[in-house]
Amino acid sequence: MNDKVLDGKVAVVTGASRGIGKGIAVALAAAGARVACIATRAENATDTVADIIHAGAEAIAVGCRVEEGAAVREAFEAIKAQLGPIDVLINNAGISRPQPLLKMTEANWDEHMDINAKSVFLCSQAAIGQMKEAGNGGCVINIGSIVGQNAIPQTLGYCTSKAAVEHMTRVMAIECAKYQVRVNCIAPGYVRTELIDQLVADGKISLEAIEKRTPQRRMGSIEEISAAVIFVASPAAGFMTGSIMNIDGGWTAYGYM
Repeated sequence: MNDKVLDGKVAVVTGASRGIGKGIAVALAAAGARVACIATRAENATDTVADIIHAGAEAIAVGCRVEEGAAVREAFEAIKAQLGPIDVLINNAGISRPQPLLKMTEANWDEHMDINAKSVFLCSQAAIGQMKEAGNGGCVINIGSIVGQNAIPQTLGYCTSKAAVEHMTRVMAIECAKYQVRVNCIAPGYVRTELIDQLVADGKISLEAIEKRTPQRRMGSIEEISAAVIFVASPAAGFMTGSIMNIDGGWTAYGYM
């Protein structure tokens, strides 16, 4: 596959300040895209943008609360004015705030649904509107999670919101196919990020337990998720829409504990 498979495309990544989102933004730029890196505050994405520019590509930092409709519409119009109509959208922004059911607050539920699910609706609506108007098709990739299919205790808000992301993917895909807009979901398993390292340091998860439960006996990497994003966004995946791609080392397939 050509290294510059997204040459000249305008790509947007939400949650681009660190972890998987930052890795995806850097990979999109390396594939030739001009990248808008969205974070809650623009300054949070400046490191990502600096890495992209240092590598000789083009990127901008955009501040936006992706769970607020007016903020999303304003940000996406600003991106269009600066870079042009959006060709590729990566809905990556998300949070995880574990709480057991009987102690879970309404605010916890709302935060998960707003940031993990509502933002996918709002950002997709804004981006696909531009794609339809431009008439050149486009690609939306929603970053889900294996917990959209696998239940884990004390993560009701996270599991439910990620399950919603998967079904939104299917609905949007069949509705937008007539505009030549493809919508897919990549569902990572456990990926080694700063967040995982912090959870380990806090004693909330065990790397040994995760690796033992994973058939490949390891965690995934940011680079592996980013490579999948580039493939799905490229013309090589032109007949792929409405799909959920698990990248989890066999976690979901493995039914025995």
